[in-house]
Amino acid sequence: MFKVIKDRSLVKNLLFAAMTLFLLFVVWLKWLDIYTNHNDFIKVPDFNGIHITSLDSLVASHTLRYEIIDSVFYKSEHKGVVVAQDPLPDTDVKKNRKIYLTINSLKVRKVDFPDVFDLTLRQAVSKLQKNGLEVGKLEYRADIATNKVLAFKVNGIEIEIGQELYHGTTIDLVVGKGLSNEKVKIPNLIGLSRVEANIVLKSTSLNVGLEYFTNEVLDSNLAVIYKQYPNTTESKEISIGSSIDVYFKLLEKDTLL
Repeated sequence: MFKVIKDRSLVKNLLFAAMTLFLLFVVWLKWLDIYTNHNDFIKVPDFNGIHITSLDSLVASHTLRYEIIDSVFYKSEHKGVVVAQDPLPDTDVKKNRKIYLTINSLKVRKVDFPDVFDLTLRQAVSKLQKNGLEVGKLEYRADIATNKVLAFKVNGIEIEIGQELYHGTTIDLVVGKGLSNEKVKIPNLIGLSRVEANIVLKSTSLNVGLEYFTNEVLDSNLAVIYKQYPNTTESKEISIGSSIDVYFKLLEKDTLL
C-alpha cells in the first residue's frame, strides 16, 4: 500500500513539473512575441520627392528612422529631395527600422570642360555625358572635317577646354558637315518619349525643334510624340543640322502598366 501511495505521489509530481514547464514555455513565447514585436510590421512610405526638411516628421509618424547615405545631382529634380531609398516603398518592416536615403544635392558641383575638339560627334557626346554635361543643339558648318567637333558653346558663347562649368550644363556643338549639302533620312519619332526622341535625332545629326504639349501633360516624362514636322510622309530627307518640331500627348494608362 505504501508503494502505491508513493507511485501516485511520483506521478503527481511529474505531472506538476510538466505543467509548470508548459506554463513557463507559454510565458516565454508570449514574452518573446512582445519583445520582438512579432507580426508587428509597418509599410515603408514613399520618400521619393520628399524634401529633407520634411523627413523628420514623416519618419516619426511611421515610427521609423532614416539616414542619408549619398547625394547626386539630377538637373530635372528639385534640390534637396529624395531620389532613391532602401528599403523600397510598401516594403514590410519592423518599427524603428532605419531607411537609407539618397538625395538630390543642394549644391550643384562644378566640372572642368573636357577636350572634345576634333572628336567625332558620337565620341564627343559620350565624353560630355561621362563628365556630367548635356548635349544641346547641333550646329553644322561646311568643313572638310566631316562629323568632327569644331567648336562648343553655352548659351551662344564659345567656351574653352578646361573651363569650369556647373554639372548638368547644356553644351551646343558646332560640327563639320563636309563640303557638300549632305542630307539624312527623316526618322519616325511617333510614339517616342522626349528622351528617346533626343537620342534618335542626335544619332542622325538632327535637332529637336519646337516642342508642343497638350494641356493634360503635367510631366514631360509621361508624354509621347503623336505628331512631328516635317514628317516622314511629306519629306523623305532633310539637311543635317535641321530641326524637327514635335508634339506630345499624355502616355496612355494601359501603356504604363
